[in-house]
Amino acid sequence: MQIIKTILNKIKIHKSCYLILFLAFLMGEFHAVFFCSLFLLVHECGHFFTALLFGWEADSITFYPFGGISKFTTDVNCPIYQEALVLMMGPVTQCILFLFLKTLPFPSYQAFLFKQIHYSLLFFNLLPFYPLDGGRILQVFSCYFLSYQKSYTFILTVSYSILFLLLLLLFFLPSIFLLLLFFLLLFRFISEKKNIKYYKERFFLERYLKKYPFKKRKIVKNEKDFFRSYNHIIKKGVWYQTEEEYLKEKYK
Repeated sequence: MQIIKTILNKIKIHKSCYLILFLAFLMGEFHAVFFCSLFLLVHECGHFFTALLFGWEADSITFYPFGGISKFTTDVNCPIYQEALVLMMGPVTQCILFLFLKTLPFPSYQAFLFKQIHYSLLFFNLLPFYPLDGGRILQVFSCYFLSYQKSYTFILTVSYSILFLLLLLLFFLPSIFLLLLFFLLLFRFISEKKNIKYYKERFFLERYLKKYPFKKRKIVKNEKDFFRSYNHIIKKGVWYQTEEEYLKEKYK
């Protein structure tokens, strides 16, 4: 009960949602609104519950007309597997709900409707586009192979490529759906891209203040090559400098 109260207290609804709800009810789309809201709520709760299990501090769940955003306060340098699981559990819990609904005796129209809504939301959220779940998952897993800063360069390149491909599709196959998808992705991209610089700075500041006891070490040339789960030794010509010494110079 306490967890349910915590979730309810953290839920925020963007003003634009009320307009969409009003228009949907005027058009008699009650079932579509219900199933969409249900899937979005369960999806965000999947992120939320998993984050709480790892001891992350939950800030809010904000719902928009075409999705939700769960915000947490945790270290940028948290274990990679934790962030990956938090991100993946949103789509996983949505799929579990979908499988459960399939067992219930819905009329054929409603069964088709919730299938359509489920697959549409799942496809949209799992696009490898930042900051959607698919893009964030790809960025997090790339941290196993790329430095923290290069992981963002990688996912931003993928995101730009998707926007470019959508523009090409719109040129050859004009579609209201594709146009709407393009502007939705563009809005999400612009609104979140400005935070990346903040994440990068937090990455170094956390390591300076908290001195994480990473067991693995890596020799690098500069801070752009710092990995999330490594301690580093910076090579400067014939001289070597520990990560702690480097960060002391950076923030002194």
